[in-house]
Amino acid sequence: MKPVIGDEAAMQLREEYLQMRSQGAKAAMANVVTATPRQLESMIRLSEALAKMRLASTVTVEDVKEAARLINVATQRVGDEGDGEG
Repeated sequence: MKPVIGDEAAMQLREEYLQMRSQGAKAAMANVVTATPRQLESMIRLSEALAKMRLASTVTVEDVKEAARLINVATQRVGDEGDGEG
């Protein structure tokens, strides 16, 4: 079963990705990993996996938001480890 990404979820994916990109641009000098197409692909896969865990046939906006949160936490930790804090 492969959940389908509906229009609302697709728009949320776009918004989350653009937000990640803008955060990376703002923090260019800080230890922040900027968003790349690879992070977008990861967000899509995580969103689909979250929908599968619910046995749902469609990806919801909530799935996308949770996927974005997980990626943000992971990339933030990578940045923290780079400066000797992690």
